[in-house]
Amino acid sequence: MIEETTTTEDNPVAETSAPAETVLGSTESDNQDWKSTLSEDLKNDPTLSNFKDVESLAKTVVHQQKVLGNRIPIPKTDEEKLEVYNKLGRPETAEKYEVSIPTDYKQYMPEEQVNQFKNVAHKIGLNNEQVNALVEYQKNTIDHEMNNQPARIDASRKESEKNLKDEWGYDYDKNVAKAKRALSVYGDEEILQLMNTEAGNHPAVIKMFARLGEDVTEDMAKNTQNNSLAVSPLDAKEEISKIYEDKAHPYHDAKHREHKAAVEKVRQLHEKVFPS
Repeated sequence: MIEETTTTEDNPVAETSAPAETVLGSTESDNQDWKSTLSEDLKNDPTLSNFKDVESLAKTVVHQQKVLGNRIPIPKTDEEKLEVYNKLGRPETAEKYEVSIPTDYKQYMPEEQVNQFKNVAHKIGLNNEQVNALVEYQKNTIDHEMNNQPARIDASRKESEKNLKDEWGYDYDKNVAKAKRALSVYGDEEILQLMNTEAGNHPAVIKMFARLGEDVTEDMAKNTQNNSLAVSPLDAKEEISKIYEDKAHPYHDAKHREHKAAVEKVRQLHEKVFPS
């Protein structure tokens, strides 16, 4: 009896397929399950679901680090604040601020005050651009005050007139004339400049000059050209001539910031030369 023999060819055994090995390593993709080595918490974090492989994750991390590197963290200590101020452009010292004050504004912003402002600006961390923006704001404020000064003076004059007329009644004109006579005799240049401001309309000031004018006669007021503390009609006429001859005077320049004040001064000088 012939025995039957079986061979592997007749009954092949199933073999498990293993990844082919090459010189460079396994041909199986390393990114097939790149999250397999992570902990369960990280592996299941929805944030990672947007990344298909390690390379895309790495690119995102690198990009975010570059962005964060350009940001300034919120300072928590004085040292950190100083570092932020410097990064934002604050100069090394207050003296290094580049601030230019036009000549017309120097009387309103003297050097000493500007230096004090620089010290404060440096302390609170302002850069040069911010400092000059504040200086420009101050200049605009001064311009606004100067442009509106005549209107304010006129408004205060009308209010004072009403109050004094209510108080003096029929004696109003007489008392104002006394005040003018006293001012013409006792008023020096400084006082006259002060009287051209709102102070010249204050009822208390007017009443004081009215009391002084009780002893001042018309002749005294007209003959004060030799009195160094007085501005007589002759003095006023001479000053008007000087202003007319001085072409650089603000009176002749409608764009000058002191033009309106100069026009008002000339008007008052004319009133002294040609009293009503």
